[in-house]
Amino acid sequence: MQCLVTGGAGFIGSHVTDALLDSGHHVALFDNLNGEYDPALKRRNVSASLAKGSVEFFEGDVRDETALAAAMASFRPEIVFHLAALPGVRRSVEFPALYIDNNVQGTATALECARRAKVRKFVFASSSSVYGLGTPIPFDEERTSTLPISPYAASKLAGEKLCHAYSHLYGLQVVCLRLFTVYGPRQRPDLAFHKFIRAMLAGSEITTFGDGSMRRDFTFYSDAVAGLLAAMNLDAPFETINIGGGRTYSLKDVFEVLVSVTGRPAKTRPADRQPGDVDATFACIDKARRLLGYEPAVSLLDGMRRQVDWQRQQGYSDE
Repeated sequence: MQCLVTGGAGFIGSHVTDALLDSGHHVALFDNLNGEYDPALKRRNVSASLAKGSVEFFEGDVRDETALAAAMASFRPEIVFHLAALPGVRRSVEFPALYIDNNVQGTATALECARRAKVRKFVFASSSSVYGLGTPIPFDEERTSTLPISPYAASKLAGEKLCHAYSHLYGLQVVCLRLFTVYGPRQRPDLAFHKFIRAMLAGSEITTFGDGSMRRDFTFYSDAVAGLLAAMNLDAPFETINIGGGRTYSLKDVFEVLVSVTGRPAKTRPADRQPGDVDATFACIDKARRLLGYEPAVSLLDGMRRQVDWQRQQGYSDE
């Protein structure tokens, strides 16, 4: 099958690409290799994908309709995985307009290009952050309200609404997957687990925000990728589905696991809670089980061990 992955050079996108290739699909990557973090890391991911074969790489901004339309006309995808976006809740609070432009306009452009190219299926990587202050917990796609409290979260919810409009109006099959805190090898260096591990291996101090009571549902990258690929085969006009670990951990829990895995202490320094942070995320994954056959397979302990091993291999030594 012909699959185009926007944001295919990034953390999750590169793993989606590898999984598609391993499953025998033909893949095109579309990515602007921006400087939100070191572009060399993204180029390394692209090089690894290209080495597998059956891959084309198009460098461009997802907001550039001409460039994206040309890529689709050349590659002729049957399925689009739309992962391209500016990530990060906290940075979006500082630069809201930038996030709305990239994430909302980028999704609108991707949908329009997909419609014109007669793409069969559009899989949109949304976020657990769309729930915001929603209740009840665990977050259920039908019962829990969406009350985003950051521009990033609002941009992802807006993307879901655009997806629904395109499905309703133009018959494009769309699956929106709300991903819950994905981690693992290739994780972006600005994300919490990457920072924590890097600091612990170096013996450095770690700044933590809030009183440590915030809880998160964590998803190892391979579980998230399994959910994304399963969405390819879901025959439905439009669905919104949680992809998470199905349980929550406090910051204290996380550090207990990291101390066990690294053999190093966690030297933490508390700081004020940051705007846009929510008290808890917790995915109800019943719908994912029912529609996608999804079942998270990697525990936090095993996943952390694999991320620590990877970061050590990347040169984050114990010195």
